[in-house]
Amino acid sequence: MVLNENNSMFIMSPSKEGKSKTIDSDLISKIEELTKIRKSISLDLKSIAGATKISTQQLKNIESLNFDKLPPHPMRESFINQYCEQIKKATSIS
Repeated sequence: MVLNENNSMFIMSPSKEGKSKTIDSDLISKIEELTKIRKSISLDLKSIAGATKISTQQLKNIESLNFDKLPPHPMRESFINQYCEQIKKATSIS
């Protein structure tokens, strides 16, 4: 689950095959939006990695929407939440 600025949540739900998790389109849109914001304020992934202890490769996987390359739930959810939170902090989005 990831909260957006309105405190509504995005849900990560299992696919029918059960092999990987699918992400709802709202979360994908939010990550794409946050990636653009991160780049526009020149916030590098190394800074986010330092604050979260998530590798830059995993952060790149989030931004590239390669969720199947992230660790399984609940770590996947935590990584995405932390990524979003760091950009939120950097931009003072409330």
